[in-house]
Amino acid sequence: MLKIIKFPNPILRTPTPEWDFNSGQDAEQLEKDLIETMFSGNGIGLAAPQVGISARVFVMGYRENPETAQAFFNPLVVKTVSEVDDLEEGCLSFPGIYVNIKRPRKILARWQNSKGEWQESEFDGYNCKCFLHELDHLEGIVFQDRVSTLKWAMAVKKSKKRK
Repeated sequence: MLKIIKFPNPILRTPTPEWDFNSGQDAEQLEKDLIETMFSGNGIGLAAPQVGISARVFVMGYRENPETAQAFFNPLVVKTVSEVDDLEEGCLSFPGIYVNIKRPRKILARWQNSKGEWQESEFDGYNCKCFLHELDHLEGIVFQDRVSTLKWAMAVKKSKKRK
């Protein structure tokens, strides 16, 4: 299992290079390690930078259906809709902090699976939100960047009350 890195570690603010399937690195093993780490942290998404790996890959999945969890190598958003959802997000690198973030309601995305094969699919609801949250990690963006200073301060205060 990999160790989840907490904010403010600088790797969380560093854009990642594309995954090179010819580098000799084991993409399928990385997928397994990321999924195991994500589930052990009770997450539904985890990006490589969150475990100290500077690579353009993240995983998503639900513990209730572990067989559907998968990795997204070199992901891109092909199309978004203008309608927006304002749903709560949390992050394994910011334990206990939850904040509502506005994101597109639906996207069309492309990525490579762990075998290097290109895939394309639409995502909506929490899957869309999760995909965009993890994609942000690959760009060096954290969810704190998506809200006002005041909204963030309130979320941090709320998290301290829960502890």
